[in-house]
Amino acid sequence: MTDHDDPVALESPAPPVVNMPPPPDGPRAARSGTPPATDDDLRDRVKKLRISGQGGSGGGGGKGAFLGRVAWLPWLLCGVLALAWAGVAIRTYKMTPAREEGGTVVGTPPPGGAGTTPAANTNTNANAGGSAPASVAPGTIRWEGKGTLVTARQISVSPIDVGGKVIELYGPGVKVRPEPGSARPADTARREFEEGALYQKGDIIAILDSAAYLAQVNEAKASLASAEQRLAAAEQRRDAQLPASVRKIELDQVEAQLKEAQANKVRADQELERQQRLGTSAAIKERQQAEADAVTSAARVRNLEATLVILKEGPRKEQLAALEADVKGAQADVAAASARLVQAQWRLDNCTIKAPITGTVLTKSAEVGKLVNPMAFSGGGAICDLADLAELEAELKVAEREIAKVRVGMACTIRPDAYQDRIYTGVVHRIMPIANRADNTVNVRVRVKLKDGEVPGTFLKPEMGAVVSIRE
Repeated sequence: MTDHDDPVALESPAPPVVNMPPPPDGPRAARSGTPPATDDDLRDRVKKLRISGQGGSGGGGGKGAFLGRVAWLPWLLCGVLALAWAGVAIRTYKMTPAREEGGTVVGTPPPGGAGTTPAANTNTNANAGGSAPASVAPGTIRWEGKGTLVTARQISVSPIDVGGKVIELYGPGVKVRPEPGSARPADTARREFEEGALYQKGDIIAILDSAAYLAQVNEAKASLASAEQRLAAAEQRRDAQLPASVRKIELDQVEAQLKEAQANKVRADQELERQQRLGTSAAIKERQQAEADAVTSAARVRNLEATLVILKEGPRKEQLAALEADVKGAQADVAAASARLVQAQWRLDNCTIKAPITGTVLTKSAEVGKLVNPMAFSGGGAICDLADLAELEAELKVAEREIAKVRVGMACTIRPDAYQDRIYTGVVHRIMPIANRADNTVNVRVRVKLKDGEVPGTFLKPEMGAVVSIRE
């Protein structure tokens, strides 16, 4: 018989091992008188021992059926847990305030509005055709979250284009720089330069050593004076050649000299004619003298006539152009010297560092004796950081999916974490034009309004946390 003919080999390749009585063969069977077991008897016994879950019946069938039924139980438990978590997520999403669902806007009623009916805070579509929803009820919270207080204006106070050693630091209230060697102003004795000091715009904060810049001012003044002298000389040379500069007495003098020369010429001509009439009887020496006197007199007359014309009409145009160029060059030197003086004076004035705005000192970076230089790469030019704490803003990070609910001008309430009992009002001042790719948010700034009579910086301080509610 082959394996294909054996039903046990076909149905159960590895039957379980079961304790069974030994076959009634051998000496014991012979003694008991029982005939030995045949192959058919063994086959029948094996069939009785098969597990019922594999097609047979027997004592082990109940246990196999149980194991087959519990094999899928872990998967059933996983499915039940997944459904439970899905239900919790859906319930939480439905309870989130101010959500939009199918054209319905669900708002959160303002504090104290527990008696408001759901119809007052919920706007639904007028019909299934998709008409525009009604406006949200005033006072409804459209967004609420955590924000950080920041300053609207913060300036790092430092010297402008000058550097040097800090020789004096003043508290608030000093408007005029004291004279060197004078006593410290009395009103600054109890208000030193320190964090929290409130300066008004124009108050003196610090004074730098200005000896080098004072020398530059004096040098620029001397250069300007020298240029002005050169300009005056060039203008005098030019004006001396102009007809308008000739005085009447000078013209009269030249005219008199011309008349005298003309008279001398007439007498010389007459003497020459007399000598020529005498002919050969006249002395040769006297005749030659008469000719020379006539020539000299004529030349002097021509010279004085030309001088008189120049005095009345002025020099040539080319000469006037050269004189005018000298004057313009001297004027340019004066302008350059004046500019150098202005720059030197500006640097000298910058050695007195004043408060550019009305604000409070947040951090101070200088002490008396420190060298400050705004051009240094290490950033050692700052005196202090000044900020106007009367103009604070709350910086918010609004998710992109909720930014449509926020508009500029919406009213806000601000509750600082440090003072839960103080609630401030504000307004959405601006929405930043760029989003943050890292966290998918848009920065929003809310301008905070201080309470009447509150001194800036008393309660609200930069970098404090606050809960901001934006209301419709």
